[in-house]
Amino acid sequence: STHDVHVMTRPTKITNERYERNAIIFSIGMVLRRTADPRPFRPIISKLAMTLRNMEVETGVLSNLRKSDRIIQPLLERILISMNSHRWECNLLLDRFTALNLKLFHPPKPPASPVYDYQVPVLLVRDFQLGYYEWDLAINWVILHIDGITNARQISVKAEVDLEMVLACLRV
Repeated sequence: STHDVHVMTRPTKITNERYERNAIIFSIGMVLRRTADPRPFRPIISKLAMTLRNMEVETGVLSNLRKSDRIIQPLLERILISMNSHRWECNLLLDRFTALNLKLFHPPKPPASPVYDYQVPVLLVRDFQLGYYEWDLAINWVILHIDGITNARQISVKAEVDLEMVLACLRV
């Protein structure tokens, strides 16, 4: 990581006597904003490197400069465009035999911090904005009793809902 970016690469080596120095070495990488979490991108880079490795072993796409110029640059551009879409995925047919399917999976959010029965919940959105969320019935019922003054135990009594259920709803 440097300045405002993460630079992630995956060097790959293929050993074979057909190459000039008995091996070909290449690296595939991504440049990410510094604010992005690099962990979800590691499997994508590894899969892309393995796909390019397999294509080289099968068809020599990287070592043949005529094929390489014609195939690799447009391929990388298509991957970039697909991965930057709102779905964070790439499904490409690279040649007659090879399909590339990549999907970015964001890591799960950390668990919510515990809520204690003496804490007073405060709504951070306006009442009319609460209708935009699709919550279950228990959360919708508990929200009606949040006024910024009443603590979780008192909400449990007023709403006639089990205290553990109220605490679970407040964590959400």
